Amino acid sequence: MGRTAWTDVPAILRRRVEQTLGGPVSTTESQAAGWSPGSADRVGTASGRRAFVKTVSRSRNVDALDLHRREADVMAHLPSIVQAPRLLDAFDTTVDGDEWVVLVLDDVAGRPPGASLDGSDTAAVLDALDTLPAATGDLGALPRIADDLRHEFGAWDRMLGDASLADRVADVVPAHVLAAGPAFARAAARAATLVDGEHLVHADCRADNLLVDGSGVVWIVDWPWASIGAHWLDPLTYLLDTLVRGEDVDVEHHLATHAVFAGLPATTVDAVLAGLAGLFFEHALPPAPPNMPTIRDFQRREGLAAAEWLLRRWDRATH
Repeated sequence: MGRTAWTDVPAILRRRVEQTLGGPVSTTESQAAGWSPGSADRVGTASGRRAFVKTVSRSRNVDALDLHRREADVMAHLPSIVQAPRLLDAFDTTVDGDEWVVLVLDDVAGRPPGASLDGSDTAAVLDALDTLPAATGDLGALPRIADDLRHEFGAWDRMLGDASLADRVADVVPAHVLAAGPAFARAAARAATLVDGEHLVHADCRADNLLVDGSGVVWIVDWPWASIGAHWLDPLTYLLDTLVRGEDVDVEHHLATHAVFAGLPATTVDAVLAGLAGLFFEHALPPAPPNMPTIRDFQRREGLAAAEWLLRRWDRATH
């Protein structure tokens, strides 16, 4: 199932978007990337006004409908210090018995970081993530990521302790990683507690949720998973993403030198990498849903990148 095209969005919704923009939409550029089955379009009017429009309907995907609603609520309360597009409008409506959610955002002319694979965008991404503030005011009602991850970070115990999963786990987790599984499980046991904190956390920090504009400034987009937690968590998961995509990045250098990681103990990094590795491997165990055929391979690669990074860290620590 591909994305909804702009022309497939009901006309009444497109007219509401045009009212927000102050004129008819004359140009559209659909965005194919991402996992959502809804629409994602850069639109422009004849006067030059531009916006990024996201829509989804209940009949298309009820989970995505809820995520769009969550994102609209988060975007409405983001402080200006956060380098994120401004929410211009957001609305729910029913068309022919089907619920729709629409978000209209400032359009950021940019590209995802890391395309050159040389690591040149990494510091700018970490700088942008360092702008995320303490979660005060309305942001204080967001879920705590430690609570959300407490079950997820127990994945190693479940994978190693359930004999019915053994064959599938062996198919997904490489033998040399599986051999270290008990050590991963011990490290991950503290991970959920360690990611707790009081800062705004994006919680889905990959290159496809970031844009680098023409001046090199990084903008953070796609906010449905926003939570409260440790300030360094998004930066750590972005470093993991650079490894997944094969960038030439010295992740240990950034851990040691960037201000966002100041004072972060090595054992905390190890615990969270262990937890993330188990989380992604466990997610990769079931068959892929029909409308997302590549998701399990992606999750396996995430798990492998986290596991290999942690094994390298442990190897250096003992030599």
